[in-house]
Amino acid sequence: MREEIMTKWYIYNKKNNYLSNLKNKNITKLEALILANRDIVDPKVVDSFINPTLAKLHDPFLLKDMEKAIDLIIETMENGESIRIFGDYDQDGISSTMTLLDGLLYFYDDISYDIPDRVIDGYGISDRMIDRAIEANVSLVITCDNGITAIDQVKKLKENGIKVIVTDHHQVSKKEDGEWVEQILPQADCVINPKRLDNTYPFDDLCGAGVAFKLIQALYQRLDGDMEYLYGLLEYVAMGTVCDVVSLTDENRIFVREGLKRINNTEKLAIKALVEENSWNREVSAYTLGFIIGPCMNATGRLSTAKLAIDMLMEDDIEKIRTYAKKLVSLNTERKELTNIGLEKTLEIIKDKKYYNDDIIIVDVENIEESICGIIAGRIKEKFNKPTIIMTQSSQNGILKGSGRSIEAYNIYKEVFEIKDILESFGGHPMACGLSIRSDKVEEFRQKLNDKSKLKKDDFVNIINIDAQIPIDKLSLEFAESLQRLEPFGKDNPKAKFADKNLFIKNINMIGKNNNTMKMILNKNGRDIEAIKFNAQKDYKYLSDKFKANIIGNRIDAVFYPDINEFNGRRNLQVKLIDIR
Repeated sequence: MREEIMTKWYIYNKKNNYLSNLKNKNITKLEALILANRDIVDPKVVDSFINPTLAKLHDPFLLKDMEKAIDLIIETMENGESIRIFGDYDQDGISSTMTLLDGLLYFYDDISYDIPDRVIDGYGISDRMIDRAIEANVSLVITCDNGITAIDQVKKLKENGIKVIVTDHHQVSKKEDGEWVEQILPQADCVINPKRLDNTYPFDDLCGAGVAFKLIQALYQRLDGDMEYLYGLLEYVAMGTVCDVVSLTDENRIFVREGLKRINNTEKLAIKALVEENSWNREVSAYTLGFIIGPCMNATGRLSTAKLAIDMLMEDDIEKIRTYAKKLVSLNTERKELTNIGLEKTLEIIKDKKYYNDDIIIVDVENIEESICGIIAGRIKEKFNKPTIIMTQSSQNGILKGSGRSIEAYNIYKEVFEIKDILESFGGHPMACGLSIRSDKVEEFRQKLNDKSKLKKDDFVNIINIDAQIPIDKLSLEFAESLQRLEPFGKDNPKAKFADKNLFIKNINMIGKNNNTMKMILNKNGRDIEAIKFNAQKDYKYLSDKFKANIIGNRIDAVFYPDINEFNGRRNLQVKLIDIR
């Protein structure tokens, strides 16, 4: 089985962008270079990027149907009628639900919520949710992080006299005939989605929580609500934005920066408890949201019910909150164990069936949790740098459910959509999808998707784009600190990467609980620099094989990120290694 992805290093060469940015006196030469490499050159965009403030949030009423939606919410509240939020079971769905719940409860208390069960209901609005809303005499349903493709479900709600506001950020369905394109929207009272084809909103890559926030922002503006309370909701929005891996530019950058400020001084007991239960005793960062707190909340929807996370966030009793927090961390630990078992099973099948030779890796894995298919697909995609779909038996006899994760060169939504007739259900976006399929159709699906693949060998190469070559002996603590102005890092704003050649290995050790972290002392021109690389067993083996087990005294080239190591109140420069050769 092919174990290694081919990796190539390239140094960005966007000279015109750089020269343009050098004219901007409000940024340093380093910032001018890094922003140039990300095609951020417009002075207004540069200013918004470097100084993402609340004053730079877009007017929510620029979103189509926003005016109508606010009128409808106010009318419903004035009439004393019941409002129900329909959320989703992932982190963005939880964040969206909390943004609407907490935001609306400031004005009105006849608010409830419902979230689908991942296994019983599947994604989006289910018949059971509709039936419960009818039975509870709900007057208005507001969806969040779902609803844009719920044509039949919205129709059923409307037929039963329930008003509907859809807030969503997913791709809008459309009919295409040559140059003629028609969008297909649910027949709701209002459909708020920045991806609507007829929208003129300045930024369309909001997550579900971001769209929910815009609705609440509009309501607070209209009703002259407490704006500090409104901005407190950004604690939820920041989580959804980071965990849903949307572009960390424009408004999303403001959401995350402002949300993190508030999380680090939070009065929300549940967020405090979850941070403490994870033994996180440093500043909460985008990393903490994406890899510590987010997965705990996600685990509720995967292995139990996402209502656990909502109930914890809504709870006031600190002892109950701590009990919830322990439960969430426990579920996440269980999720990690199930993922590792499922990953091993999947790799065995790939090796046995030689699926690693396919352009698109499609694996049916027996007896794994349906809810972890997406995580395993992500891990396989990272290992082989190929689009991957993992599926397993669902609660319906003969029906498999699965999730896909993709690479930049392959729009998985578009490619699968072209053969969706083979599937029972399908949805997603360019980098990820969810589907269900009859077990007897899997081979045909695999064949058709691979037969029409236009991927080339170069598409599977892992490209590392380097911002600049900088000798490590020239690095300083101040240099590392200056990069913090570019945080948070994520999609469309990756961490800056630098490279240097001919680094002398003065010392090397494998450390950590699982002995999988490589710690080195590298020397250049007589100066020692501490370097670290996580999950580095393969790198250590590579060096051992290359230098015949006598690594110290040899030289390497490295791609790295200059970082700050804080320990016992001391701050030291440390380079985090990204790749070596």
